Amino acid sequence: MLKPAQLYAEQLRKEMLKAWYQPENMYWNGGAWDSLPDLPEDNYSQRCFVSVDKRDQVIGYICYSVDWIAMSVGEFGIISFHKGNLEFGRDLYKALDDLFTVYGMNRISWWCYADNPAIRGYRSFIRRHGGRECGYLRQYSRLQDGKLHDRVLFEILAEEYTR
Repeated sequence: MLKPAQLYAEQLRKEMLKAWYQPENMYWNGGAWDSLPDLPEDNYSQRCFVSVDKRDQVIGYICYSVDWIAMSVGEFGIISFHKGNLEFGRDLYKALDDLFTVYGMNRISWWCYADNPAIRGYRSFIRRHGGRECGYLRQYSRLQDGKLHDRVLFEILAEEYTR
C-alpha cells in the first residue's frame, strides 16, 4: 500500500542505509555514491511515497518531481528493498496510473541504466500501456562498479496511455 514517505522517514532511512552497499542497488542513485532521501516538507513540486506491506513495513520507495505548468512528471526515484515483491510492483503501477487518471498529468518520463535488470519491466510497461523509448545516452554515468553505463529515456503521453 502506498503511504506518504514522510510518515515512515525513520524506517525508510534504515532501509536506504542497508541498501547502500548492495551491488544490485548501484543503479538507484546514478552515481558512485549514495545519500539518504531529502524528503520535502510539502507535496507541491515533489511527491514521495513508500510502499508498505501488510505488517506496515517499508518494502520500497517511489518519488518524482512535478511540473504543474507543463503537467509533466519526471526525475523518478524507484527502489524496491525486496526484489521481486509483487506488492511493490502493484504500488508502483498505482502510482504511475494515478498520475494520468487522478492528477490529469499530460506526460511522464523516466530513465533507466541500460544494464539495470529493471529495464525489462519498464520496456514491458510501455508496450502494454503506451509510450516509447525516446533517448539513449552512451557512457552517461560512472557507477559504484567504476564502469561507465548507458542510460535509456522512456516517456508516456496522456493521449498514448492505456490502462
